[in-house]
Amino acid sequence: MILFKIICIFGCFILMTHAKCNIAEDPLELVECLSHISTILIALSKNDIARMCRSTTLITECAQSHISECIGERIGIAAFNELKGLSQNCCPDRNAPTCSIRDSVLNNQRCFSADSLVTLSNGKQKSIAHLQSGDALLAYNHKTEQITSTHLITMLDFQPHQFAIFKQVTTNTGRQLSLTSSHLLPTDEYDYVMAQNLDIGMNIYVMNDDGVMIHETISNLTDVVKQGYMAPLTEEGTLIVNNVVVSCYATINSHYGAHIILAPMRWWYSLFGMSSNAMTGIHWFPKMLYEAANTLIPSIIQK
Repeated sequence: MILFKIICIFGCFILMTHAKCNIAEDPLELVECLSHISTILIALSKNDIARMCRSTTLITECAQSHISECIGERIGIAAFNELKGLSQNCCPDRNAPTCSIRDSVLNNQRCFSADSLVTLSNGKQKSIAHLQSGDALLAYNHKTEQITSTHLITMLDFQPHQFAIFKQVTTNTGRQLSLTSSHLLPTDEYDYVMAQNLDIGMNIYVMNDDGVMIHETISNLTDVVKQGYMAPLTEEGTLIVNNVVVSCYATINSHYGAHIILAPMRWWYSLFGMSSNAMTGIHWFPKMLYEAANTLIPSIIQK
């Protein structure tokens, strides 16, 4: 997440102060650089790319002017270069071919953020980025409406380095889940709903600390930018992410329809297993289906 990286940069500045690195005579001058962070967040929420670009440039110039040679500088410069890369490649045209946050990239993202935790069958949690084919996970059986066990087949999409815009869902107990806007999750009244169609006040399914599935009410919905996203596929077609019950599917506004379409992947897994772990990028099978549907029946594809 861009904000997280910026905070880490300034955390390094504090570390450099205690490590006796040579920074500005008055370290408080660095605080002035932080004033631009809120501007970036506002610009991102309003899709104001020009404003974001100006603020990114100000932060990098302001911070870099206060650092001198030391190990911390090397760390800071690496992060600065990434911010500068976004500025150079995405300003003023966010849809330039070299921009990593152009619309064509963002619209193809159907996943969970890389900082998500998935609940295993033994009740422990594991980073979604570290899941492997065959892992035993907890899932939701929509027929029995109970928590069940399932296995990870593969990753439909695995992008640990790409940035994405997520819908961050917060419940009344403070649970949070970040997923892309066309991803599906079950609700108590409207069945499976895409994240972009969720509303405050809707009830979603969560698993409490005792491993029991209950309802919690959505109290807040915001858009956030994070780095890295993954889309696990399980035999059941569902899983538990950040203790929230979610579908494995996106793009098509029907969990059951998507489950049928991807049945061949489950058949292959049941017959031959999945020996290879996730590779960066989109799995060839859903990619082929998406391209075919986008050409033949584009109306079913949800952007």
